[in-house]
Amino acid sequence: MEQGVLKLQVKRGEIPDALLLKCKDLRAAIRMCIETSGLQIKEVAFDLNINKDHLSRMVNNDGDPRHFPPELIDKLQDVCGNEIPLKWQAMKRNYGLYELKSAQDLRIERLEAELDEERREKLLMMKIVKEMRG
Repeated sequence: MEQGVLKLQVKRGEIPDALLLKCKDLRAAIRMCIETSGLQIKEVAFDLNINKDHLSRMVNNDGDPRHFPPELIDKLQDVCGNEIPLKWQAMKRNYGLYELKSAQDLRIERLEAELDEERREKLLMMKIVKEMRG
C-alpha cells in the first residue's frame, strides 16, 4: 500500500456538495468516484474490462486525449458504489438528484400507512370500550 494514501469508502448519497464542486471536469469526477470507492485502479479496471494502465491514463492525465467511455459510467458507478459522476453532472447543470422509489417501496409505504391506520382504529376502539366499562 502506498504511504500517505487514505482509502475512503463513501456510501451512496453521502458525497458533500462542496467536495463535488472541487471537480473541474467530468474526468475529475470519475477520478473522485474511483478514489472514494476504496478500490485500487486495477480492481476497477478489471471489473470494467479495461486495461489498468489505459484506465489510469484516462482518469489521471489532463493532457491525454483519451476519454472515459460514456457508456461505462453507469457500470463504473455500480463498481465503485457511488454516483459521483452523475451527481457532478447534475450539479454542473444546477440540478439536484433524488432516487426514485421502486414499486416495492411504494407498496411498503402503502401497507405501512394501512397498518398505522388500523392501529389508530384499534386504539380508539379500546378507548371506547374502556370508557363504556368504567
